[in-house]
Amino acid sequence: MVTSMPSRQAQGGFTYLMLVWWVALSGLMLAALADSWSHAMRRQREAELVFRGEQIRKAIEAYHKVIPPGGVSQWPTQLEDLLEDRRGPLTVRHLRRLWPDPITGQNRWGLVKEGGGIKGVYSPSTAKPLAPPDGVEQYQQWLFVVPNG
Repeated sequence: MVTSMPSRQAQGGFTYLMLVWWVALSGLMLAALADSWSHAMRRQREAELVFRGEQIRKAIEAYHKVIPPGGVSQWPTQLEDLLEDRRGPLTVRHLRRLWPDPITGQNRWGLVKEGGGIKGVYSPSTAKPLAPPDGVEQYQQWLFVVPNG
């Protein structure tokens, strides 16, 4: 005698197949979410690089504009000079703190030097930026330098 009802084994196979399909689909969605999150984090670190680089560049420029009594304008010899400038009668703080490089996460910046002083900074990372200025192919080429003049 032939029955028309599916066996329990066939029903269990269908449930197992649906479960496998659901796990595979969830894995693909999580992979896409992780890629999107990673891209967003890179954009955020890049924006932070621009902010921190510009703040350090402005501090270097402000340091350079201060002429000590009886002296001449000079560039800072180390980034720590921007935290407490004691060349004049009053201590000047051109920068509140030295931030780490947001791309590498290290407390080390690449330095653009002129003579014995620092004229700018850059990230020492060789990674490729997401939205760089023209002519920049690696983060280490993205310079935050006080313009001449």
